[in-house]
Amino acid sequence: MAFFMKKTAITYLLFFVSLITLGQWHTITLPTTASFRALKSFKNEIWIGGTKGTCIHSQDEGITWEVKQVPGAENLDFRDLIILNEKEIILMSAGPSEKDAAKLYKTNDGGQSWEVILHIKEPKYFFDAITWDQKKGIGYLLSDPIDQKFVLLKILQTGNKIEPINLINFPALLPREAAFAASGSSLLWMNKKLTIISGGGHYARIFQSLNANLTSWEITHNEIQADTSSGYFTIAAKNKNHFWVAGGNYLNLNSSEIPIIESKDGGTNWTPIKSVLPNNYYIEKVIWSSPYWIVTGPAGSYAFHSRLNQWKKLSDSHYHNIIATKHKIIGVGAKGQIGYFDKSELQALFFPKK
Repeated sequence: MAFFMKKTAITYLLFFVSLITLGQWHTITLPTTASFRALKSFKNEIWIGGTKGTCIHSQDEGITWEVKQVPGAENLDFRDLIILNEKEIILMSAGPSEKDAAKLYKTNDGGQSWEVILHIKEPKYFFDAITWDQKKGIGYLLSDPIDQKFVLLKILQTGNKIEPINLINFPALLPREAAFAASGSSLLWMNKKLTIISGGGHYARIFQSLNANLTSWEITHNEIQADTSSGYFTIAAKNKNHFWVAGGNYLNLNSSEIPIIESKDGGTNWTPIKSVLPNNYYIEKVIWSSPYWIVTGPAGSYAFHSRLNQWKKLSDSHYHNIIATKHKIIGVGAKGQIGYFDKSELQALFFPKK
């Protein structure tokens, strides 16, 4: 059953206020106080999801915006999403199934109407992340462990069919170990393999499938101590071989004993990055936007130029999630915080004019 928007969404022209700190981030002021963590882009399309069932969309790389509320989702928190194409988008609600929050919504018309394509009422489900294989048209949805076993669902036929995956030969989980639903980036599909990063247990760990059928798995990293509020929160890929993983402790935003680690062989082996971040803090999202790695969290954001081997602080702004479009880096956070900076400004930060 499709739910149609009761009111026509208003289109807002972007206007910004430059942050005094470093002049890089620009605030996008929209009429919402929702908190945001779901953020994805496709060509010039940008989609944002957050609390109160809020959904924000731009068709022109952030020049104009539509602010909407998905009917029936007023009590839900959209923590992740996938963009299938310009018209089809799937929103993932993160929350306990006992509180009616384990749902997926889909639109086939660019957000004019939405339908529930998955609603799990059984207890103990809590969705963490969703990813999509564009070539095969298959999605993967990760949920918190039940009876110390990860729950993984496969999405077929652009959401018309969803079925559980039997994770046979999956390594045993530690007590309280799980994936964090912070920025929807605890799951990565790359090079016909699925990688899951974890925390919450005695160690922060990385699991990777050995084949595309997900019938065989191995632990590729198991060296960093963690606890119930710390571990790995985010994984990103530069290419099919070069990955970064980062995290921290969400109860200690300004300090972290969790290092940024990297793999240059597709996730088989991991080592700490050689260049130390100037401020070891809780990192909620890492992305690659050539030639930079960019990390962000509630305590601030930094960019790393891989060729120069240099870090530059972008600001103290509290962005939970970031993405890269063709010309911009877009960030979202709590209480309606949305911002961007132009990549040309980032270039000027590393190569200032004399």
